[in-house]
Amino acid sequence: MKGRAKLGSIRLRRAVPYVLSVAMLLAASGVAGAKDVYLNIEKGFGEKITVALPLFEGAGGMVDASNIRDVLIFDISNSGHFSVIENLGFVDETEAEDRATGSVAFPEWIALGGEILVKGVFETGLSEFNLEAMVYDLGQGKAILGRKYSGEAGQWRDVVHSLSNDIVALIAGEHGIALTKIAFVSNVTGTKQVYVMDYDGENRRRITRDDLMAIYPEWFPDGKRLAYTRYRGQRQEACVVSVTSGVVQRLTFFPGLNAFVAVSPHGRDLAMSLSRDGNTEIYRLTGEGTDPRRLTFGRSTESSPCWSPDGRRIAFVSDRSGSPQIYVMNSTGGTAERLTYTGGYNTSPDWSREGGLIAYTSQVDGVFQICTVDVETKEVVRLTTGWENKEDPSWAPDGRHLVYSMQSGGKSNLYMLDIYELEPLRLTSGGGDYLSPAWSF
Repeated sequence: MKGRAKLGSIRLRRAVPYVLSVAMLLAASGVAGAKDVYLNIEKGFGEKITVALPLFEGAGGMVDASNIRDVLIFDISNSGHFSVIENLGFVDETEAEDRATGSVAFPEWIALGGEILVKGVFETGLSEFNLEAMVYDLGQGKAILGRKYSGEAGQWRDVVHSLSNDIVALIAGEHGIALTKIAFVSNVTGTKQVYVMDYDGENRRRITRDDLMAIYPEWFPDGKRLAYTRYRGQRQEACVVSVTSGVVQRLTFFPGLNAFVAVSPHGRDLAMSLSRDGNTEIYRLTGEGTDPRRLTFGRSTESSPCWSPDGRRIAFVSDRSGSPQIYVMNSTGGTAERLTYTGGYNTSPDWSREGGLIAYTSQVDGVFQICTVDVETKEVVRLTTGWENKEDPSWAPDGRHLVYSMQSGGKSNLYMLDIYELEPLRLTSGGGDYLSPAWSF
């Protein structure tokens, strides 16, 4: 296809077509000879591409080259598609030679084991952070990406995350998650409140500030608002808060339970648990919290709804079989299908953005673990082990990563998990507990 890069020779863990407008990126950046770009990195199933990350050139302000590299290493190595050359001393020595000669010593970089090389120059002013990056395919000895980035000086990490996302898109053919956010609940101030942080655990900030207990945050698709449940005395109400301004609006204040707000993929509808008619049931409402329509009917307790990516189905928890299990029904109600049959206590479902899997909390041998169930085959996979309780999984937009809360030593912290590599990474630390995470769209 004329004017488009063809990356079909890279075979990573999942079979996806790697076709991207690399030529357009190069042309916009002034890279010579920007026509069709072909990456000939041959990788077997699940193998990773090795990236060389020398220190970028530049100085000034609140950030230095090592800060930038630390962010890039975290982003790229945790994307699931890349490994980074660990001997940074050799990497920086080779980069010093390049700077001395004014050229890229492709054979030297290949000898270090690199397949992709990322170089950059940055400048930090009083109010602005500027970054220019070049990405090279070492095997072909050519640049495959050149781009300039800029942003406010205090948001330099977002600028670096943008570069990380472009590298993931260019090489892996997928949208990166480096600019996504995670909402969560913490009692670090004494009362449970809603907070937001970057996906890597940085830049935590408090969102709710009225000192009324706030729990169960849920993103609206626009990334600008969060729904949550707030306690006003002994009563609950569902609210929505602006992530930027902190302004709160009430969604529902029905008698009884008002909890587990789930926002539809298009943001125009809500699903939640209400007990306004006596029993706890699943209801569907407008995005403003009006026109409640009851979807479930029975004597059992129905809770924790979540939407399928296409908005046509809702997964939820019901104890109609005698213990909490995961069920699925149409988003307009009707007959529900049971998904889980193993585990005596299954709760907190979250539907992956790709639609095939639902992550949930399952009690296994007396300990809560994180599992997934295939919506079509009902195959269950246990993702976590150990004797610590893990709860409330939430999917990243890439369908590969989860965030969840784990209790250890009397404290709860948030962990990120790659469902293919199964090596949990701790995201939070410090006083208080960190609970109920929700990954942004």
